[in-house]
Amino acid sequence: MLRFVLMRLASALPTLLGMSFVAFAIVALAPGDPITQELRTFGVVPTPEDLAALKAQYGLDKPFFERYFLWLLRALQFDFGDSIASGRPVMTEIGLHLPATLLLSLTSLAGAIGLSLFFGIAAVSTATVAAGLLRALTILLVSVPSFWLALVLIYVFVLNLGWARLVGDGRWHDLILPALTLSLGAGATLGRVVRERIRSEMCQDYVRLAIAKGVPPSTILVRHITPQIIGPLATAWASTFGALLGGAVIVESIFGWPGLGQLILQAIGQRDYPVIQAYLILGGLIFFITSFIADFVVTLADPQLKRKLRHGR
Repeated sequence: MLRFVLMRLASALPTLLGMSFVAFAIVALAPGDPITQELRTFGVVPTPEDLAALKAQYGLDKPFFERYFLWLLRALQFDFGDSIASGRPVMTEIGLHLPATLLLSLTSLAGAIGLSLFFGIAAVSTATVAAGLLRALTILLVSVPSFWLALVLIYVFVLNLGWARLVGDGRWHDLILPALTLSLGAGATLGRVVRERIRSEMCQDYVRLAIAKGVPPSTILVRHITPQIIGPLATAWASTFGALLGGAVIVESIFGWPGLGQLILQAIGQRDYPVIQAYLILGGLIFFITSFIADFVVTLADPQLKRKLRHGR
């Protein structure tokens, strides 16, 4: 297992390095001056000397590649500098909003997994008409953008039924609608994966043999099919978690959830480059960690992969 971990980390280093360069470049090369933008927000007309001093303070007066390497060295220590807008350390700003986003993403992932198992299993085991309706519902949920679905849920549950409030303060009941918004789309997408995996395994000889022996369908699904599809599903779940982190930005802003979504939208509007760069790096790092954990779990659960690693293949 140690060899597997070291190999994966070594293979991921070029990807992480490229990700850091892209995150720095797309922000650093964006048009506009964040210092001037922030000063204009407060109605301050700076002199050229003031601009030069502030740019030197934030390292914006150095050449591009020198700025990148200096930034990368600090980023390896999780030091992304200070926010241009608030003046506080970037990690402090992210630390205030990250727990809410992680809570929303994890809740949405749990809901998506439950919905995917329902959609996938029901579409295979129910009658033809019901299965067709479920597939149509799945396609509809996959096709609908998250922001449009959020507006529909607001119209139904907030404006008409009054079961929820639009702008909350981060309490658990304010989590229901944004989590449901993210869960429906992700659950429908994963449901298609579950359905295709189950249908693929049902064509295998060992399933046909179990059916011929009179084994109940529920037993076949739990004892025979589930161990075969859990690996690919775990990888899909990990990828979905990374997608939920990115998709939560718009949903959080619609429902007023106090997560990274509001922070990054404010940072984009204020051209707060250090916050934007830290957000991009953090999102990519979380996506890599979840994918790595999924691969590790798949390897532990697959005896053939474990034997190959043990013999160095």
